[in-house]
Amino acid sequence: MLNRFVFFLATLIFMALTQMAAAEDILDDLAVGQKLEAVSTEIQADVPEADFSVAQSLSTMDSGSHEYRIGPMDVIEVEVFQAGELSRAARVNTQGYVSLPLIGPVKVAGLTTREAERRIEKVLGEKYLQDPHVTVFIKEYESQKITVEGWVKNPGVFPLKGKTTFLQAIANAKGMDRLADFSEVAIFRTVDGKTTGYILSYTKVRSGQQADPVLRSGDIIVVNRSGSKAGWELFTKTLTSFVGWTVLF
Repeated sequence: MLNRFVFFLATLIFMALTQMAAAEDILDDLAVGQKLEAVSTEIQADVPEADFSVAQSLSTMDSGSHEYRIGPMDVIEVEVFQAGELSRAARVNTQGYVSLPLIGPVKVAGLTTREAERRIEKVLGEKYLQDPHVTVFIKEYESQKITVEGWVKNPGVFPLKGKTTFLQAIANAKGMDRLADFSEVAIFRTVDGKTTGYILSYTKVRSGQQADPVLRSGDIIVVNRSGSKAGWELFTKTLTSFVGWTVLF
């Protein structure tokens, strides 16, 4: 009886391993030839194939200033020192203007908060106040967003609030899923109609072996599924369903 039980158990394990190997083969075939192409097609279907490339370096992602610039649909809070009647919160319209008491529309799109302060002070000083002091805060971030998709715990579209790095974006998405591929994560960036894909390792970035790139508005992060982890998951579920055991890992 014991020999039969051992033989039966060995047969079940063999069947589970066979299914796991088959699943891994399928996942590997999909991953090797189609991983980046499939993701780029799904996310950027309207981008011509000739306008897509894979960058060899992340250095270009860190170029330029990371200070937040006001954009359409943002809500800003404008405070004029010792002139409360001129202070207000206002939404930037689609043309990039914000309407303020007394001075009317002022274009602030594309400016940092400090630049917006100087511009409003200039308009006020020219006609209405002597040596005005203005403070501008961003109350609602609406114009700049990034997307985190795939095998994270909470995928979605997130507002870009000032300088935001890759690791911070993953944290905003509640972290990597258990079945995520930690070794290869794609970041897609479109500049002047040309989309470039950047591949980096979440594990290496977190450990400091790779730089943590700063994101820009419109960036798309795509976390793929790990074939080996998915195969192990299938094996444990199959074994559990056959013999009713719980596999802890």
